Amino acid sequence: MRLTRRFVANLVFGRGRQLLLVLLLASAGRALLLSTAWRSDYAALAPDSDRYLSTAASLATSGTFQRGGHPELLRTPGYPLFLAACGVTGPLGYGPAQVVQVLLDILLVYLTYRLAARLINPTAALLAAALQAVSVPAMLASVQILSDGLFSLIITAAVLMLACHLRDKRWWLPVASAALTAGATYVRPVGFIFVPIVMLVMLRARRFFGTFSYLLAFALLVAPWFARNQLVAGYAGFSSIADYHPLYYEAAEVRASIAGIPAERARQQLDEIYQERLRSSHIEPGSAGAIHLQGRVGLEVIRANPVTWAFVHLKTSGASLLPASSAFLEMYGTTSGGRGTLSVLHTRGPLAAARYYFDSNPGASILVLPEALILAAKYLACLVAVLLYPLCFRKPGWDANGLAILLLTAVAFLCVAGPAATPRFRLPVEPLVNIGAAGGAVLLTQYWKIRSAQVQPLRTLVPAT
Repeated sequence: MRLTRRFVANLVFGRGRQLLLVLLLASAGRALLLSTAWRSDYAALAPDSDRYLSTAASLATSGTFQRGGHPELLRTPGYPLFLAACGVTGPLGYGPAQVVQVLLDILLVYLTYRLAARLINPTAALLAAALQAVSVPAMLASVQILSDGLFSLIITAAVLMLACHLRDKRWWLPVASAALTAGATYVRPVGFIFVPIVMLVMLRARRFFGTFSYLLAFALLVAPWFARNQLVAGYAGFSSIADYHPLYYEAAEVRASIAGIPAERARQQLDEIYQERLRSSHIEPGSAGAIHLQGRVGLEVIRANPVTWAFVHLKTSGASLLPASSAFLEMYGTTSGGRGTLSVLHTRGPLAAARYYFDSNPGASILVLPEALILAAKYLACLVAVLLYPLCFRKPGWDANGLAILLLTAVAFLCVAGPAATPRFRLPVEPLVNIGAAGGAVLLTQYWKIRSAQVQPLRTLVPAT
C-alpha cells in the first residue's frame, strides 16, 4: 500500500482526532485573546457596544427595551437579550458574556465542519473548520461586545438545517431553519435578505411545502416586533436602520463621490437638508415620521443617481474582504483606530488607506501579512469553486442545491453592507466563505485527477505481447 500523506495522517490521528485538534487550536487562540482583552476595560468595546450594553441594562433592570428613556428602534433585542441573560448588569460586567461567546465561537467551528461535511466531504470539512479556527474576525468577535459572532452562529445553523432538508425532506427542518433565521434577524435585521435566497433555492428544488412552512414560520416569529414598534412608537418597520442607513451612509457616499468632498462633509450637508425638511414639514424630531423622512431623503439622492450609487455601493462593500488584523494591533496598543482610515479607503483606495493607517508605525504592517496571504489563498480557492461549480452536479455526495444556498448567501451578505462595510462585516458568512475555499481546493485537486485520467499513458494504448 502506498503511504500518502493523507493516509498517514488518518492512520496516526483519525478523522475525529483531527477535528479535536482543530477545536483545541480554536480554543487556545480565543482563550489567549480573551486574556488580553481582560487586561483592559475597553479592549472589547467598539462604537456600537454602548448601545447594546444600555439596551441590555434596560432589559435586565426594567424589562423594557429602551435607551435614554425612549423606545429603542434602531437596534433589535436579540443581542441585548443575550447580554442580559449573561448577567451584563452583574458584578462581573460583560465578562461572562465574553466567555459564552468564546464557547459559541468554538461551536461555530464545529458547525462549519458539519455543514461542509454535509455539502462536500469530510476532507473539505476539516479544511473549512481549520480555516474557521484561525479566522481573525471570528476570533475578535468572540471577545468583543458586538452582535456579529452570535449572528454568524445562528445563520450558519439555519443553512445547515436547510441543507439537511434538501436531502432528507423532513418537514420540521424548514420550520427549524425559519426559527433560526428569525432569531438571527432579531440579532441583526440584515437577516431578512436570507429569506428570498431560501425561497429561490427551495422552489428550484421543488420543495413547495417546505417553502410555505418556512415562510409562514418566519413571518409569525418576526411579526411581534413589527407590532411592538407600531404600538410603542407608531413606527411601521422592524428596525429604523432601514431608514438611517440610506441617508447617512448610502446617500452620503453618493453625494461625496459626485461633489468630490469627504463623506463626513457630505453627511453633514445631508443632515442639514434633513433638519430643514423636518422643520418645514412640522415633524417632531425623533418621531416615527421623522425616522421615515430620513429614509425618504436618502432614497431621493439614490434614485436621482442610480448608476453612481451602484458603483459606490459595490466598491465600498469590498472593504469587508480586507484583513481584520488591525483590530488585533489596536487591542495590543501597537496601532490606534478612529483616525478616518475608512474615509481614506473609500476615496483613495486600500494602499493609500494602509499607508495612512500605519504611518506612525510602518513596521507593524508586516504583522498583517500572514492574514493577507491566507485571505488571498482563500479567495483564490473560492474563485476556483465558482468556476468549477458544474463539477458538483457530477460528484457523488456533493449537494449542489445546498452549495447554491451557500454561494448566494455569501454573495448577498458581502454585497449588502455598502459604505458601512469593514472587515468584521464579513464575519456573518465567514464560515460559508471557508467552506467555499475548502470546496475549491478539493475541486481543484480532483479536477487535475480527472484531466490526468483522460490523458492515458502511451503504454496503455500498446497491446501487450
